[in-house]
Amino acid sequence: MQNNMAQGGGKKVLSVHAGQARERFLEALALAQGDEELPAEWIERTRKVGQGGSATNTPLLGTALLAKATNKDVNALALQTKVHRGYSARGVAKNVLVPMCVEHEIDLRTTGAEPLNNQPFFAKLQVFKELIPEDKQPARAELEYLISCLEAADYLEGESAVHALAAFLRVRIEDGNKATVLELEAGALTLPVLSALAKEFINVNREGGRRGQALVAACLDLVHPGMVYADAINDPSRRVPGDVAIEVPSQPSGPVQESVLAAELAEPLSAADRTVVLSAEAKQKAVTQSEILQFVERLAAAGIGKGLYVAVEPNQTDLDADKLAQKAQERNGVLLEVVTDPERLLANAVQWSPLPLEQCLKSFPQLLVQRLKDFHCGKDSQHEWADMLTAATADHEAT
Repeated sequence: MQNNMAQGGGKKVLSVHAGQARERFLEALALAQGDEELPAEWIERTRKVGQGGSATNTPLLGTALLAKATNKDVNALALQTKVHRGYSARGVAKNVLVPMCVEHEIDLRTTGAEPLNNQPFFAKLQVFKELIPEDKQPARAELEYLISCLEAADYLEGESAVHALAAFLRVRIEDGNKATVLELEAGALTLPVLSALAKEFINVNREGGRRGQALVAACLDLVHPGMVYADAINDPSRRVPGDVAIEVPSQPSGPVQESVLAAELAEPLSAADRTVVLSAEAKQKAVTQSEILQFVERLAAAGIGKGLYVAVEPNQTDLDADKLAQKAQERNGVLLEVVTDPERLLANAVQWSPLPLEQCLKSFPQLLVQRLKDFHCGKDSQHEWADMLTAATADHEAT
């Protein structure tokens, strides 16, 4: 592929340079694997495309984003050079996107070397909705949504295009490994050792704050077994404010049973049959009092009376938790707890858990593994946590 431009038949024809595309891919990959918040719009678009029945739509979206990040002038809906601002999407996918994703173990939902050779895109000049007949549902609806994504991508350029590509890669890293849950052997660590280890783990690689969210959810699992529901980070479609919610049956037929862990539940209640009684927000970056009070306002607007705000950035300035709690109660009638120390969070969870101390200490490591999966943390995070536990257990047994 050459990075050049030509005029032919009245149409501007563009190319995407393979070397430059690889550079943009690696730049976006570094962002995807880092702590920086990425565009929620492209997180949502990529995830929705990835949840569709057509696996080919995912590499097509990735190809378009990679092409725009490399050459802002290309037509994001083009498949070949024979259309205005056209480029070889097949070439970008075959020569750059697919091999780079294979090298870095990123799931594109397809396994072939040339995913754009699949129907309905094979031998087509451009993506348009008539590629699938209107009566072929849900494939036609999925194609129309993909087209809306490509139309939005066509306006991207420079840094915005790279960040959109990074959001695509982050989702594919997360969702491509979301089914994996590592089974740990129960350890025998004391609470001080376990809480210090958890604090170290979430700060070694924050994964955009997802490890902090997983920690909060796992702690709440100890206090409210079977009632903790978690939403993915930066998910604009989540039902309630915050990242983790405690939900109870809207019309319980009997006393709420708290004798089982969340992972041992049979069939979870549908959203319509649950009522949120507490919502938690987790942040691994410095926050202000204003941000916390805005969270409280959202809780009040949603009719949620209890809130937990966990701000675990190590360099977080003093938030004056008592003052914030007082304001939340006086202004909005919300009972607020602010926690800035992850070790204290786990200690409080163990203290208030209905489970015996020994069971809490043995259960928490596995609960955290489950929540790492739920918050789409990278596939290596579970193994990293397991390795840290193994090393700490060996040290503990040696002393």
